[in-house]
Amino acid sequence: MKEYTYLPEVRQAFRCSVPNAGIRQVFMVDGLLQEPSGMENGWELMPGKDGKGLIMTVRGDHFSSPVQIISVRSENMPHPVEFTNEWILAPGARMQLIVCDHTIKEYLYRTIRNTIISLGDGAQLDILFMQNEHKESSYKLEVNASLGEEALLDCHIISLYGGTISNTVNAIMEKPGARCNLDGLYLADGTQSIEYNVDVKHLSGNCSSNQLFKGVLDNRARASFRGTILVAKDSQKTEAFQANHNLLLTKEAKITTKPQLEIYADDVKCSHGASIGRLDELGLFYLRSRGISLPEAQTLQQMAFVQDVLGKIKTDTIRERLEKMVESRLRGEFSKCSHCTMHCC
Repeated sequence: MKEYTYLPEVRQAFRCSVPNAGIRQVFMVDGLLQEPSGMENGWELMPGKDGKGLIMTVRGDHFSSPVQIISVRSENMPHPVEFTNEWILAPGARMQLIVCDHTIKEYLYRTIRNTIISLGDGAQLDILFMQNEHKESSYKLEVNASLGEEALLDCHIISLYGGTISNTVNAIMEKPGARCNLDGLYLADGTQSIEYNVDVKHLSGNCSSNQLFKGVLDNRARASFRGTILVAKDSQKTEAFQANHNLLLTKEAKITTKPQLEIYADDVKCSHGASIGRLDELGLFYLRSRGISLPEAQTLQQMAFVQDVLGKIKTDTIRERLEKMVESRLRGEFSKCSHCTMHCC
């Protein structure tokens, strides 16, 4: 993979093995857009309404050309920062986005990142949030998405590293035929704390949603998951499914999970479920009897556990890169970077 230097004016350089050398990169520092406003290949980019964050308006089909948004917290602004990114897709537009978050120094960063997604009729957005900050940071992401008729939203949240992480996703389907697929993976160790809150509202008929969230917790890490699916009255032919599964590697790791359904229509297919478990001792014994070391056997089980979440990433190069990063994280290779702010993404 090619090594990229992100920002020449930042004294430390990130190392980034992006999915392909030709990917379009957009930079943000402390919530401020670093790119000039304007139209590019059918999509328009400009700063947010308050000067912070960004607004991207998309027309046409750009799905085969992903855009990577690189958001950096710099050493010049250690105090709390809040900003809003807005993605507006015109009817029929298609876009694939990768949003990566980083920190420069090991300050007690407090960052609130709001995301507004508006999908026109028949629009399709595949958006991946990759959260990779240092162990002292506090990270809050709130996503509010509205879907038009026959629109499709695929939203992936990968929480690789960070101190305190809070993710909230609200998706509203007000027109028939909308589809919403939400999935996430959270990996936590030490004394990390991760929280997921997911609300999906079916307000029209013939809509579908799928949720799959998985977590692997080690040491004394804490996590919580709360998910709600609302099917409004007369939202017939709804299909909605929700699952949250967790793997605890120690007795000290804790997870609280609360999936919920609120159904006010009668012609629906809906289900929800949650599980909390540990590594399979019999499976570990089988692998070790074949000459595989215990640490390697444990890693293999954990990778098998998370694979169906990673498998939802549609682009092969992005999925393969994430698989390598997740495997490195599960092997403990990020532990040597616990005080480093340059987690490679």
